[in-house]
Amino acid sequence: MERLHHSDYLRLLDFVAGLQEPVALEDFGAHLVRLTSELLPGATIAFDQIGADGLFYGFDHNVEISPEELARFVSRLQEVYQQNPIYGYITGGGSDRIVDIADLASRRQLHRTDFYHDIFRPYGIEHQVNVLLSRPGWISTLTINRDRPIPPRMKTLLALAVRHIQLAHSNACAMDKISRVVMPTSGELLTAREAEVFRWMVEGKRNGEIAIILGCSPRTVDKHVQNILRKTGTETRTAAVRSGLPAD
Repeated sequence: MERLHHSDYLRLLDFVAGLQEPVALEDFGAHLVRLTSELLPGATIAFDQIGADGLFYGFDHNVEISPEELARFVSRLQEVYQQNPIYGYITGGGSDRIVDIADLASRRQLHRTDFYHDIFRPYGIEHQVNVLLSRPGWISTLTINRDRPIPPRMKTLLALAVRHIQLAHSNACAMDKISRVVMPTSGELLTAREAEVFRWMVEGKRNGEIAIILGCSPRTVDKHVQNILRKTGTETRTAAVRSGLPAD
């Protein structure tokens, strides 16, 4: 294990303290990305949450990018993410908590994929280390990305922090289960993300606008809207908004 400096330990202590703050699942990704950016300065950090049905792709990051470009990026990411070697590792039953994609595929193999050309290359990314987080029915990963190999010191910090990251994520998932809203008409649960979409529906936002706000694709928002209509027993957005469902 790489020897750390005093400043590394100070950042690690701040990181662990930050993870102890109670954070809702819908805010966890942005919170984790911010903390990890401070722990590992100089790296491009992202947190991906992929639903089992493949319709939802949550993406938090520390890259300066316009909402329009982000919407296009996430839309393309939804189309090609399965080409990332880490996807095959996870779906194949891989169980390591920290995985370097260099251990899963050669650079030549990676460079042959649309994933590399459309997702990595435009942002100068050549190397990625993944922290795998457990959530039933989801693929959740914290990724550390660089144009150069991930330094051993960064990997050591991740190894020391990973248990705290997993615990914070588990706590956020538990909070999400507790906070889900029960529909008065159908008795079904409205997920935290559906509740967030509904709040923006109440504000009069359309699907495209909500997609930009939440950093996902309009198709994903449309799926959430359809679920909301079904769970509220309504046929239109207006009727759903007027159904008496609390917006917060």
